[in-house]
Amino acid sequence: MTIVDRMKHIFYILSLLILSATMAAAAEIQFTAAVDQSTVGLGDPFSLQLTVSGEDMASVPRPELPALPDFDLVSQSQSSSSNVSIFNGQIKKESAVNFIYVLSAKKLGSLAIPACKLKYGGKEYQSQPIQVTVVKASQAQAAPQRPLPGRSPQAAGNVPVEGNLLVDAAVDRNTVYVGEQVNVRYVLYSRLQISRQPGFAVPAFNGFWKEDLKINNAPSQQTVNGKIFNKYPFVGFALFPMSPGKLEIQPLKMSVPVVAPARDIFDFFGTERIVEVASKPLTITVLPLPEPRPRDFSGGVGQFTISSSLDRTSSSNNEPLNLTVRISGTGNIRLIEKPVIPAIPGLKVLEPEVKEDIKAADDVIRGTRTFRYPIMPQADGKYAIPALSLSYFDPSSKSYKTVATTAYECTASGCSQNAPLVEATGLKVLGSDINYIKPDARSLPVERPLPSAPLAAVYLLALAMLGGALWYRRYLDRLSSDHGFARKQRSSALVRKRLKRAEALLKKRDDKGFYAALSQAVLGYAGDRYNIETQAMTKDQLRDELARIGIDGAAAVRVIGIVEQCEIARFSPGLLADQDPRRLFEQAKTILSEL
Repeated sequence: MTIVDRMKHIFYILSLLILSATMAAAAEIQFTAAVDQSTVGLGDPFSLQLTVSGEDMASVPRPELPALPDFDLVSQSQSSSSNVSIFNGQIKKESAVNFIYVLSAKKLGSLAIPACKLKYGGKEYQSQPIQVTVVKASQAQAAPQRPLPGRSPQAAGNVPVEGNLLVDAAVDRNTVYVGEQVNVRYVLYSRLQISRQPGFAVPAFNGFWKEDLKINNAPSQQTVNGKIFNKYPFVGFALFPMSPGKLEIQPLKMSVPVVAPARDIFDFFGTERIVEVASKPLTITVLPLPEPRPRDFSGGVGQFTISSSLDRTSSSNNEPLNLTVRISGTGNIRLIEKPVIPAIPGLKVLEPEVKEDIKAADDVIRGTRTFRYPIMPQADGKYAIPALSLSYFDPSSKSYKTVATTAYECTASGCSQNAPLVEATGLKVLGSDINYIKPDARSLPVERPLPSAPLAAVYLLALAMLGGALWYRRYLDRLSSDHGFARKQRSSALVRKRLKRAEALLKKRDDKGFYAALSQAVLGYAGDRYNIETQAMTKDQLRDELARIGIDGAAAVRVIGIVEQCEIARFSPGLLADQDPRRLFEQAKTILSEL
């Protein structure tokens, strides 16, 4: 290969690398986390929102929550939004998916919510960790979470809960076999007025595999013990016991906001009170599967069928074959293990690719598991792929049943030169296709070509460009996954833009607009630079936060002083005897440069 050909080859590879990095950057998504309040009361619910946003996103999987030993997961929900815009004839679609988790803290102090993970498009993203301060008295008591008009979430007034509010848990059967589906449903019965959506904590279901069921949440009325209740079905699960014996389903706990009766004629709306209720524990008797079990039993309990297909019956030049096996039916299909293909001499069977299409329909878990086995011919010959059998336990007949696929025959050719024909027995003669190491290696000439100066320069340039592309790729990854880093990187450009706007308002003699823009520039730069929410802080909180992150006390005082002067000039200009806006603007620029 000549030097020119090598240079063309190197530039071609670099072009592909840069193009792939550019395309990957264009498909980037944003993954962020936020809480609705940073200071919460012990046991009080608050929201953790994970947001995935980007252009032309396909279906986004649910993020992976980290271990949260200091929090209880009360409930979870999901919402999405999209925006389509047309600019210069190009259609741009931006989407956002919000995963909302309601949590409650279990102990006092400063608690951390670690980074959450998201796997999407072959990449892994991480949100920023969040710190939450847990106190005895919730701040929400001073600012209630949108109760109904006139209602206060205080505990004043007695709510007659006994006999008027209960959570009922019911199962469709009390005795099942290991792996057999049992459905549990939870219903809230109430004769009280519920002011807003209750929260609940799902039990751990120890000893069970859990699948969600679709529930008709439409409320209705039902008579219980001679009393008319409002009935609210709210959640249901399909459970599959993993071991025999007596298994207990732990109670489901709910936090229900109810309205207490009015205390006097001036209390028009009554008061709101959070009532904690729980269902009763349930016990399920789990029977062991009968013995002896068939050799090809892989854990299936229910009713299943099995089918298979081979994409081709002949292979040339080591071209792989693909055997696809599909298991369909109702029951614990997600727990069925992959079918085992026996060893076939001359063929190498690789680990299968597994796909699932499983859902709840009519309160029954049904679907299909597909296993795609790549089969690599190792030598020429004729081969027989035997039928695969699957035994499962049918609870309705209390017996094992067996289903099987079709057997296949295939041939392979051109796998290697001078390779003897291999029949189904797999016997072949080895050694005829081996190239031995030459024994006269000392007589071979030793060549150590040194690259010319231009070629060495091209190599160094290629390495530098590759290193730059890798650095830029990591920089983009950190921008998308580290919210604090992204804010810091944008802080200088944003503050220049805000100061320019403030100076423009100053030239127009728009004093009120100038002071508002200058205050926003100072607070915004401090917040972006150190990843703090300055707009929602009081002056004392801002001073403490700046001191905590290591800002000099004098600098913090000057920052707060600029903000105070802007507020006074905007809302009480008469209190300033002599205020020069230009001088205040220059002071702000000096302080921001020191930060």
